[in-house]
Amino acid sequence: LLYERNFSSHTIRAYKQDLLDFDLFISKKRKKDVNHILKKDIHQYLYYLSVKNLNKTSIARKLASLKSFFNFLLSEGIIKNNFVKNIPSPKLDKRLPVFLNNDQISLLLNLPMSKDITNERNMLILEIFYSTGVRISELVKIKLDHINMRKNTMRVLGKGNKQRLVILGNFAKERLKNYISIRVKKNSYLFEPLRKSSSKHISERYVFNIVKSYVKKITQNEKVSPHSLRHTFATHLINNGADLLSVKELLGHSSLSSTQIYTHINIDKMKKTFRKAHPHAK
Repeated sequence: LLYERNFSSHTIRAYKQDLLDFDLFISKKRKKDVNHILKKDIHQYLYYLSVKNLNKTSIARKLASLKSFFNFLLSEGIIKNNFVKNIPSPKLDKRLPVFLNNDQISLLLNLPMSKDITNERNMLILEIFYSTGVRISELVKIKLDHINMRKNTMRVLGKGNKQRLVILGNFAKERLKNYISIRVKKNSYLFEPLRKSSSKHISERYVFNIVKSYVKKITQNEKVSPHSLRHTFATHLINNGADLLSVKELLGHSSLSSTQIYTHINIDKMKKTFRKAHPHAK
């Protein structure tokens, strides 16, 4: 996963935990050899997870981890058949992403703040999330030489170490200029840790807490997070006429199916389009 597929440390940690959980379950059945594992063992494991009240998303991920693991065993010649790949995943409930409406995002990005470096940094973080749709893992790793002010672009490192360009709007560009002019440059990262740390850039947890503290000033919705600002970016683009393929590229999605969820958000917009375009709508 690390050296051949370039998966992130978060994904690898999740895979490892999934396999450790399964190992704990299967060891109780006194099965020490993967070739002794049967299809019914997998079904019993899935039933065990559901009895533990694990949600469907987590169960589906654990099953996906097992499928990937058994596929690896097959490719290495350790097993002769990957029966796990044919076990269906639990049907997931479609959950619409949490996002802020136009008024809420306007309030958030125009909160009255003092002009010290901490607030300038924090407001820049909020602006970058909303203006570019980057993930939190991408934001913390932005370097100064990733930013091209002349071309209004910024390079980010996404999942699987894939690079992509995001567009800098005028608001983000101005906040960037202000922050860069007053920051104390210690290394090449845009957002440096405030205290001495083994990392050269700000931590994801720290950014998460920053966003949550500011969001609380404009909404009581506890589900709003940094990822919600990414959803807000995509939703507002779609609602204002952006095509799905462009949004897919800006978000860094590997497939269009990941982006299609945003087409289900604004039913009012769909109704207006229908009334305007269909001959029998009126």
